[in-house]
Amino acid sequence: MYLKSLTLKGFKSFADRSLLSFDPGLNVVVGPNGSGKSNVSDAILWVLGEQSAKQLRGQAMEDVIFSGSSVRPAVGVAEVTLVLDNSAHELPVDFDEVAVTRRMYRSGESEYLINSSPSRLMDIQDILHDSGLGKDTHSIISQGKLDSVLNSRPEDLRPLVEEAAGISKHRRRKERSTRKLKAMEESVRRARDLDREMRRRLRPLERQVDKAQRYADLESERQRLETLLAVDDLRRLQAEWQALGSQRAEAEAAVELARYRSEEKAKNLEKLQSLLEQKGLFVGDLGEQRRRVQDQLGRLRSDMGLLEEKGRNMVARLSDTRMNLSSLDRRHDAAFATLAEAQQDLQEAKGRHQLLSGELESLAPAAKKAAQDLADLDSQAAQLVADQRIAQRASDEAVLARARLQEQVANAKAEDDLFAQRMDAISETLEASEAELTSLRASLIEHTRAIEEARDDVSAAEKHQASSSRALSEARAAQDKTQGALREAQASLKALKSVATPVAATSRMARIQEDAALKALAAHTVASELHLCPSLEKAAEGYLAAGLQDIVASTPQDAQALISCALAAAKASGDVTVQVAPTDGGDAPKAPACMPASGAAPFLEEMASQGLKAGRLEGRLFSAVAVVEDARRVLEAHLAEPRWSYVSRDGAVVAGTDGRVRVGLPAGTDRGALERNRRIHELEDSLPQLEEAQKEASAAVAAARQATDEACRATEAAKSQLSSFIGEESSLRREVARLEQSQQRSQAELKAVSERRAKAAEKTADATPRIAELDSQIKVAEAQLDQLASQIAEAEERRRDLAAAEAEARANANERSLELATMDERIRHLSVTVDSMGRELESLERQRVAAVESTRSLEVLRLRIDPLHERYEAIHERVLQWAERLRDTASLAEADSDSLKRTINDAKAESAAAAKELEEANSALNALLVEAGKLEVQVQTAVEAVRAAGSMPIEEALELPAPEDRAADEAALARTKSAIEHLGPVNQVAMEEYRELKERADYIAAQLADLESAKGALDKITSAIDRKMRRAFLETFATVNGFFEEIFSMLFPGGTAHLELTDPDHPDQTGIEIVAQPKGKRIPKLALMSGGEKSLTALALLFAVYRTRTVPFYVFDEVEAALDDSNLGKLLGAIEVLKESTQLIVISHQRRTMEQADVLYGVSMQADGVSRVVSQRLDQRTGKVVDV
Repeated sequence: MYLKSLTLKGFKSFADRSLLSFDPGLNVVVGPNGSGKSNVSDAILWVLGEQSAKQLRGQAMEDVIFSGSSVRPAVGVAEVTLVLDNSAHELPVDFDEVAVTRRMYRSGESEYLINSSPSRLMDIQDILHDSGLGKDTHSIISQGKLDSVLNSRPEDLRPLVEEAAGISKHRRRKERSTRKLKAMEESVRRARDLDREMRRRLRPLERQVDKAQRYADLESERQRLETLLAVDDLRRLQAEWQALGSQRAEAEAAVELARYRSEEKAKNLEKLQSLLEQKGLFVGDLGEQRRRVQDQLGRLRSDMGLLEEKGRNMVARLSDTRMNLSSLDRRHDAAFATLAEAQQDLQEAKGRHQLLSGELESLAPAAKKAAQDLADLDSQAAQLVADQRIAQRASDEAVLARARLQEQVANAKAEDDLFAQRMDAISETLEASEAELTSLRASLIEHTRAIEEARDDVSAAEKHQASSSRALSEARAAQDKTQGALREAQASLKALKSVATPVAATSRMARIQEDAALKALAAHTVASELHLCPSLEKAAEGYLAAGLQDIVASTPQDAQALISCALAAAKASGDVTVQVAPTDGGDAPKAPACMPASGAAPFLEEMASQGLKAGRLEGRLFSAVAVVEDARRVLEAHLAEPRWSYVSRDGAVVAGTDGRVRVGLPAGTDRGALERNRRIHELEDSLPQLEEAQKEASAAVAAARQATDEACRATEAAKSQLSSFIGEESSLRREVARLEQSQQRSQAELKAVSERRAKAAEKTADATPRIAELDSQIKVAEAQLDQLASQIAEAEERRRDLAAAEAEARANANERSLELATMDERIRHLSVTVDSMGRELESLERQRVAAVESTRSLEVLRLRIDPLHERYEAIHERVLQWAERLRDTASLAEADSDSLKRTINDAKAESAAAAKELEEANSALNALLVEAGKLEVQVQTAVEAVRAAGSMPIEEALELPAPEDRAADEAALARTKSAIEHLGPVNQVAMEEYRELKERADYIAAQLADLESAKGALDKITSAIDRKMRRAFLETFATVNGFFEEIFSMLFPGGTAHLELTDPDHPDQTGIEIVAQPKGKRIPKLALMSGGEKSLTALALLFAVYRTRTVPFYVFDEVEAALDDSNLGKLLGAIEVLKESTQLIVISHQRRTMEQADVLYGVSMQADGVSRVVSQRLDQRTGKVVDV
């Protein structure tokens, strides 16, 4: 590995981009003092990470950026790129070349790059340190560093040996580990404090958790008891609701009858009131006239009051106007006097102003002439100075141009050779890149075709995935719909069954339901066995009434068992009705021979018209029953044909064959039982279909999900393939772009080199005659400068005289101008005063005229108001007389209507009585509706209570058994609530807090154990590193000492030198001392050596270190400056040996060093202050240039 090239741009004196290519062996950089050659070693040190400006020979880090010169502006960024050949892969990166770049901007920002990728300084140091390179290594010996080696303290020499031993990196890692240990100790201490704090907080939380658990148990028991009691209340309310239903039907019938009577009475009253209205039209007209007359009287009184108020206001305004007129006369006289005085002062000021203006006009020509003469002279002097500057600039430019031409002639031949060499190299590069570019373009075409195919695959896969996703969404929606329908049907069925479950209304029925065998028989009631259409359900309920709860026994034996069980309850109350179901062999009941009354339809025919076939039970119950649409016509139908039973369509009125007519449902009738049973049968029939649909929907969702998953996997695979192709194509495009850019740069560089070579040739051809011409121009410019200097001195003398005269004239004119300006200001002020007083007089005159006019107007108005007021009083008297006549006429008309009013009053009393009867009926009905509403609210409250209890859904709660002892359950609920209250405040989130805090405490305890374990491991690692470094240090010290003795004896024949440890018993802290004695001398201290001896001794130590551990390259910056020819020869011999194993870059002034170089770079600085480089490669055998 070696340094392949170094590129500088904007770094110190290298303002332009400069490329230095190095070869293995000896590379020498030469140049005159101040040319910037030492900036090459500073650039290498800077790009390797140096952070100290002093080490770079500057005051601040920004000093490394080119700061400009007299002809070149400053640049904004400094950049250095160091390229290492890594073909042997000695560096831990998989590249044949490693380019390290450092940039710094004038704003202070900086960045590092490795092979054009941003990185950190630490990354660069870690990569390069194993190779021996870096800012803290001794591979770069800058100016003055040799003295610092010998003058260092013993402790400062130790890093030299550590560097050779390769343990500097381990020492830094050990220091980092030590810092980590200290930080870890602090972390362990904090973790222990946290652990103690967590344990302390856990104890009260445990008590809170126990309390919260006790509260949860009590709350669960409270919810259970409240649910049990609420369900019992709900069942009780259901029974009350059924009883209330029959009462409401009776009240509705009574309301209908009372409403009919009230409407008849109201019609009679309306006729009488119509007669009264016709007779009262005349009386009403008189009343309207009286009302209008009273309105007129009111307006007249208001207008008379308004006239009186206006009269009083006009008198007050007339008095104020006269007083204002007197005040205006006084103000007018005072303003007139002030105006006369101001006009007199203004005339005096104008006279003084005219006198001063004449004096100023007499002084102005002299002052103007003096100023003009001075200005002309200044213009002449300025022109002379400008001519002098132009001549001086022309002279300077000619001198600079001559220097540039001379330098151009001196460098022309060398540059022409360099241009030719560079053009050959560029041509070779272009040929190689063209071949590689052709191959890459072919690969790019293949990848583009593959990408298009992959995109088609991705598009098809995405479409399939979208279709699968839509199918999955539709399947899920269908599943949710069927599942919702199934749950709704199940919940409805459960609720309806819970309501339909028969409740033992009597103790005899309760006795039957206690028998398990008879309980199933008792469940078959008339309501459960009937199958009717919805339009006949209410009629059937109204006709059968309590018979809906009759038990239907399938056989006579079952009927006998039920009757025997009911009779066994000797002390039981209530009744139980049992019907024996009709059999197929029995005679079916027959309808009466006659047809029912007109307007009534047989019940069984109504069933047949609805598509229902009447069974034997329906035939027995409804064979002689007819349905009437209107409840009011039931009685008429019964009277017309009494052999039939009649029921209204809504079941509200029933007429039997025995002549009785029932209105409303009897108490205990289960209203809506038939509809409920029909709904139960429908739900039971639909449940299997819904369950099957739900299974099919679940299967469809599973299939759609599987298809979607497969489509997603196919899409991901297609996208992955496409991404792979796109990545490869992107890499190929970047490589093609890089090669194309490289070709463009090479072609542009070839063109630029050709142009520069042609221009250089042209400049060289024109340089000699141009230099002679510039010499002539310089002589002419110098003569012109002498002449202009003499003319400028004469102009300065004349200007002093003219300036004194011009100053005197200007002073006199300024004095008169000041006085004239004072008069101008006084005239302006007086003119403003006169104008102001004139305007004030005009304003006062206008106000006085307005006041006189206002007085006259008020007098005229006052004279007009008095006759108007008298006229209003006369009109008021006539209106009062008309009002009295209208009042007498109205009294006579009212007497004729009294008789008709008494008749209407009687009709009103009868209508009121009928309305009262209707109101009482409505009140009774409303009371029942209110009671029903209250009961409904109670039911809702009971349902909400069940839900609020939260122990179980309402469907499950309705299945709970009735409480055995309600009082005991209520007492238990009270005790539970009391226990909850006695618990006091409960932290509901204590369990969660305890769990979180416990997890955190356990986590901290585990982390604490890990920290202690890691601390122990770090201690072991640190001890192992110490042992390894100690052994490596001692072994390397012995090797370096042997090489130092050998090299020192070669540089100082007959002399002796060695290295000593200052504290051999403690190798970890010991320093290193140098003991050196040249032949024939006894030197107690190294400081007593000569400059050359110091340099050779320091080089001997460095070479010993270099031989112990070879690094890719070494940089020596003028290390041989203090050596004579004899010592220089010794050093070159050592360098000749050293260059066989490593690359050397030497910055030197010595000719012998240049002669020994394999590659020679020359650094020069032009007049623009910018360093430039030229190079030559030499053949050591022939001493000739092999390429340029």
